[in-house]
Amino acid sequence: MNIKNDNLYFLPLGGSGEIGMNCNLYHYKGKWIMIDLGVMFSNSDLEPYDILMPDIDFIIKRKNNLSAIILTHAHEDHIGAVPYLYSEFTDIPIYTTSFTASVLKRKFDSNDKDKLNLKLFEYNKNFNIGSFSVQICSLTHSIPEPNAIILKTEKGNIFHTGDWKIDPNPLVGPPIDENEIKEICNDGITAMICDSTNVFNENPSGSEFEVRESLKKIFSKKKRGKIIITCFASNIARLETILKVSDELNKCCFFLGRSLHRIYESAIENNYLKQFNNIIDEKDAKVINDDDLVIICTGSQGENRAGLSRIVNGNHKNLNISSEDLVIFSSREIPGNEKQINEIKKEIMKTGCDLLDHKNSMVHVSGHPSKKELKTMYDWVSPKSLIPVHGEYRHLKEHHAFSKTCGIKDQILVENGDLVLIDNDKKTIINNKIPSGRKALKGNKIISADSKYFQNIKKISSDGQLFINVIISIDNDLKAEPVVYCPTLALDEEDIKDFKSFLKKEIISISKTCIDDNILGNEIKIIARIYIKKKIGLKPSTIVEIIRI
Repeated sequence: MNIKNDNLYFLPLGGSGEIGMNCNLYHYKGKWIMIDLGVMFSNSDLEPYDILMPDIDFIIKRKNNLSAIILTHAHEDHIGAVPYLYSEFTDIPIYTTSFTASVLKRKFDSNDKDKLNLKLFEYNKNFNIGSFSVQICSLTHSIPEPNAIILKTEKGNIFHTGDWKIDPNPLVGPPIDENEIKEICNDGITAMICDSTNVFNENPSGSEFEVRESLKKIFSKKKRGKIIITCFASNIARLETILKVSDELNKCCFFLGRSLHRIYESAIENNYLKQFNNIIDEKDAKVINDDDLVIICTGSQGENRAGLSRIVNGNHKNLNISSEDLVIFSSREIPGNEKQINEIKKEIMKTGCDLLDHKNSMVHVSGHPSKKELKTMYDWVSPKSLIPVHGEYRHLKEHHAFSKTCGIKDQILVENGDLVLIDNDKKTIINNKIPSGRKALKGNKIISADSKYFQNIKKISSDGQLFINVIISIDNDLKAEPVVYCPTLALDEEDIKDFKSFLKKEIISISKTCIDDNILGNEIKIIARIYIKKKIGLKPSTIVEIIRI
């Protein structure tokens, strides 16, 4: 693959071309470091899987040269694949912060995994991992303890941002330290690998403090009915905002959704959210007056099995939604989820209750940098080259173009699988293309998302499946009417009766000329699919079984 030991390489295997599933590799002197290993969730009921993760077979084959996995923060799109893929890496150390480690441990527990080699970051200190000198820099985001990773080598220095924004008043955790970033970058940054999620926004993403002030006014005006508010479970700052505003107005809060409970436990373990006594359990939520109740629930992306959907669709045994309630989407729409979000909003509006979201109220601020914030970070880091990541292709292209207008000398547009050569003395270039792709979780098995297995499932879900059983004698006499089973096809009893009659005549005719059962089975399959295509316009997956007696 023309990977030279002494070269410094960057290789994205996930997150460059989509929002989610982040996985990035860095190589120097024969050793690799992986930064993040996340998932992406299916945004369609038609998909035969719920979770996608990057295909990391490339680094699994080189796991003896993998020095460490570094996790920038605890969002699912950065750590979600670790419980499923870590078993491939014989006790490779995972470096991260205390909060992220706590979240990860709970994920391992819920997946019945127990082998985990965790090492906690030390801030303001250089340490070596394999052939890299590493330093961690605290940033701000919508979750505690997000970090940029600085990798230093003789060939060049890299500033990998992870997810970030510039929040002057973050409420949870310290603000970004401009002086610290400038000091870390004093030696020069050859390449900045940077978050592109919010690149289409011109103005600053806003502060959590603004959301808190807005929610305080909204909650104060709500005198009748309960407040149902959905947000990303991992947004600890938002949870603190909701708890604090509710507490000040003498309202009790109930968490609905397993991920919220797990995140809350991790927050408490790391001294976040400890000051609140207005959190109640389901038993109390059942009997408390609606006017005094705030339900904080999962489901901001319209997920079918999440807390919000259960309430709206009447699938929760103790909680429901009424016309007096207020529903707040305190979140953004992840690209691709618009349809399912609009569906649940439609059902909410049918109840007659009020609905607020980021489009009509100040109930959410993004955790990612707008153009103004990107420009500020460029000025602080002063990178020689810019590599946009963490975004769909349109985000990466916009980021690439924007960085040119900001005076960055060199930028390169990459996608998953692009092996990028980084060198102080040379222009950053794509040096090679490495096989990449997606794996999907089905049950407890991880399978290539492009496998024939999933292709067959999609085929069946779109065109249906047909089973035909034929009992025939050694002398090619049909001994019984063909058995037809087709529960996924829109055929009524009369249609099936006609189909059997057709098959009977055709089988009697063709069985005399077929030299073996394989040929006979294929001929039956062909004529059956042609018949069904004419009848209902579909070509179902067809299985023919021939029994000789």
